[in-house]
Amino acid sequence: MKHGRSRLLPALLDFERSPGRYRVVLREPRPLFEHIGSVMLLAAGRPVPGLPVAAASTPELRRAARFFVRTVMLRPGSDAFTLLGLGPGFEPAQLREHYRLMIRLTHPDFATTGEGWPADAATRVNLAHDLLSSPERRAAHAAARHTPAAGAPMRLRPALPRPTFPKPAPARDATRAGWLSARARLVLAGAGAVLAAGAFLLIGPVGHEGSLAVRRALPAQAPVPLEGGPASTPGAPEPPQREAPRP
Repeated sequence: MKHGRSRLLPALLDFERSPGRYRVVLREPRPLFEHIGSVMLLAAGRPVPGLPVAAASTPELRRAARFFVRTVMLRPGSDAFTLLGLGPGFEPAQLREHYRLMIRLTHPDFATTGEGWPADAATRVNLAHDLLSSPERRAAHAAARHTPAAGAPMRLRPALPRPTFPKPAPARDATRAGWLSARARLVLAGAGAVLAAGAFLLIGPVGHEGSLAVRRALPAQAPVPLEGGPASTPGAPEPPQREAPRP
């Protein structure tokens, strides 16, 4: 505990000098969030247990503590637990003490010249106190918080892997594929033409009446007559032979 409080004072002064170095949504700087009650006492000018009175009463520390209360605890969008410097398991006496400290700090009579306290700071403190005073509303508010429980550091969600998509085919491959497809269509068209021509030769032309006309066989070639005799037709009966006249 002493080691943590010894880091409290340097952390306060460093946060006032360069607040942009710290991510308050991740509860940084850690010593200030771990001892936020002591920061509130320093801001109100009250003695802090475990710290020398001379060190706790210096104007620089009081100014730095009040700067932390304004910029972190009263920042826009802070929940009721952060606004009053409490965790989900706080005691009722702790709620009363922190509420009184915050009312004193946000009261116009206690404001220091040049400090830019939010105009609705006192209203927000009262609303936070009413919310946390009811066990049912406090439980619902704790369940609706998007930050982890007070006292535990926030963790970033792991980044989701980016979806991968197949690379498009190069333009050359697409052109080649189109050329092959056109060539296949030409081959199929040529084969169809050859088949149609063969069918036409086998079947023949269509007649005038719409029916297919079967080709007639060509007539057989007439036999060539023998020299000195009549031509004879194969398969025809031979003419009767006449007898020679008798003398």
